[in-house]
Amino acid sequence: MGVTILDPVEWQEMFAGLDALLRYAAGDRLKEGVPVVLRRAPRHTPAGYDPERRWLVGHQLFFALLQGVIVGLNCYLEASAAGGDPDDDEAAADADAAVRVAAAFMRSSAAAIKFAADFGPVDYEARIRPAMSPPSVREGFSGLQTRDHAHLIRLFARLRATAAAHGEGPAGEAFEQFVEATVTAYEAHKFICARFGGEVLPSLRMAAASRGRSTQAGLTALRQLMRARLFALTPEGTAARAAVPASYLGATPAVSTERSEG
Repeated sequence: MGVTILDPVEWQEMFAGLDALLRYAAGDRLKEGVPVVLRRAPRHTPAGYDPERRWLVGHQLFFALLQGVIVGLNCYLEASAAGGDPDDDEAAADADAAVRVAAAFMRSSAAAIKFAADFGPVDYEARIRPAMSPPSVREGFSGLQTRDHAHLIRLFARLRATAAAHGEGPAGEAFEQFVEATVTAYEAHKFICARFGGEVLPSLRMAAASRGRSTQAGLTALRQLMRARLFALTPEGTAARAAVPASYLGATPAVSTERSEG
């Protein structure tokens, strides 16, 4: 089936999390980059065209990578708590490396979600969307309902407090990279949402919650959700908050749309 919407950089990014984890496990602090040879993604061919399998396998990969994000963030929080002293260079280096692992996995997840949706919009409407509706699954089915996603959002609140305590320094710079990677992941979701009609149609979760009366486009709700998440993640007045494009945040924190988004 091949790949059509991932460029060589995105294709390489899909494996960046696993690469970072292996380096981290070997004691690499991940401060120095490694030479990267960009390889073209597999060419698209009509043979083996199977949108359902691509959607399923791509999402399985996405959620596995999301667990990698969680592992990296847990290691970051553990290293931060163990350090205590802000002048403890060793603890700061541990925190720095761990959050770089999380950032690499977040970038990988962005590529994976695009990989999962690499098929025609017509096939999404005819074959994928019906498969995510009753009676195939419960009404209002959404990836927001997974335990991994719920745990990740809880970690965001803890990260905000820890990042504020770290302030400037190596771990602070690495945290900025994580925030930028998170923006990239949300951008990938926005891309897929728009690709499959989200500029007009409500998400399945929104449609179920409103019993079919919702007129808010899925992409609009996704932007609101992204804004709320980025406010929850980034401490005010820090370089991490400044790293988020102003157009994503607006003037005031957004009201969470988790109950209506899907």
